[in-house]
Amino acid sequence: MALRVEEAEAALIESVCSRLRDHIAPERVDQCEAFVRQLYHWVPHGDLAGRSPRDLYGAAMAVWDFAGHRAPGSASVRAYNPGLAEHGWQSTNTIVEVVTDHMPFLVDSVGMELSRRGYGIQLSIHPVIDVLRDADGRLAAVFPAGAGVTGALTELVMQFEVDRDTEPERLEQLVGGIRRVLSDVRAAVEDWPMMRQRIREIVAGFVSAAPPLDRSEVEEVNAFLEWVDGGNFIFLGYASTTW
Repeated sequence: MALRVEEAEAALIESVCSRLRDHIAPERVDQCEAFVRQLYHWVPHGDLAGRSPRDLYGAAMAVWDFAGHRAPGSASVRAYNPGLAEHGWQSTNTIVEVVTDHMPFLVDSVGMELSRRGYGIQLSIHPVIDVLRDADGRLAAVFPAGAGVTGALTELVMQFEVDRDTEPERLEQLVGGIRRVLSDVRAAVEDWPMMRQRIREIVAGFVSAAPPLDRSEVEEVNAFLEWVDGGNFIFLGYASTTW
């Protein structure tokens, strides 16, 4: 059974790649195909079954073009309702796409923002891809994540299908909300090393200048903070105080 599912998945991806080879410029085929294969590789076959190769191709080309230009350190975000005339594919759902530097918590954080705003998620695709970009941020090459290519950026590409929303103002607010979430995640991730360093300074301070507490309490707090620093806690922020 597992083999049949894998074969069906491979056949579906191959049908999309065959279509792109017939429709895009020869010089773009190799990189575009590498992107498409990574885009759909980790998606459960059941999530794609029943979808037409034409629409899967259109969805892949849409996010491929969207990922075509991005300045490192920035996030590209959009929400739209695809139509054949404008986008080359169609869906009964609203599409939300994000291309950004890869870091922890992003997929869950964006998913929670969508849910918080009342959007049911019908499909979630979020491959991690290594890329090369030129000085202007244009996509120059695509590699599997962890390929070890010198100068490559590790990026996260997200494409969500959510409950359809035809109100431009709400979609604009959604994009703004996702940008805020991405900014919050970046701040937490970039501050993480400094927060861990602060934990270590506090632990070291228990030796040089212990707080005026019973020794057993100090040892218990010290053990807890060492446990926290051992990868058992997600640091989002801290507030300092004095004894």
